[in-house]
Amino acid sequence: MSVLLALDPGGRTGWSLWRFDAITPITHLEHGTVEGGLDGFIAWWKVEGWQPDVVVSETFVLDGRTPKPDITPLKIEGALSVLFPGWVGQRNVMKRHAPDAFLKEHGLWWPGKGHDRDSARHAIAWAKTNLHRPTLDAYWGRRRGLEIAA
Repeated sequence: MSVLLALDPGGRTGWSLWRFDAITPITHLEHGTVEGGLDGFIAWWKVEGWQPDVVVSETFVLDGRTPKPDITPLKIEGALSVLFPGWVGQRNVMKRHAPDAFLKEHGLWWPGKGHDRDSARHAIAWAKTNLHRPTLDAYWGRRRGLEIAA
C-alpha cells in the first residue's frame, strides 16, 4: 500500500493523507491544516515524521493579479524540495478535477476554511491525471461514460 500526502501550501497549509495501490482507489485517511507559514510547516513535518511515497502540492504562480502577493507558498515549495525531493507540483487549475459537488458526492467534503479540502482536490487530480485505474473506476467509472484505456 502506498501513501500520498497532498498539500495546499500557504500561511495556513492544508494537507490530506491518502492510501492507494494497484487495486485500491485513492482512499482518504486524514486531513488538517498547519498554521505558521514556512516555520509552522517545517515544524509540523518534523513532528509528523512524514515518509509518504508521493507528495503532491499546489505550486505558486506569480500571475500579476495581486499587487503584493504572499510568497509563503513559494518558500514552502523550497522546503519541500529539501524534505521530499521529487514532489509533484500542480497548478491551482488542477483543483477543477474535484469540485465541491464531487467531494460531497464521495464523502470527501468537510467543513472549515477549505485549505485542507483544496489539498484533497490535488490528491484526486493527481490520481485522475496519472490514470490510476482503480480511482478512475471508483470515482467516475463507466456508468458516467468515462472510458479510459486499460
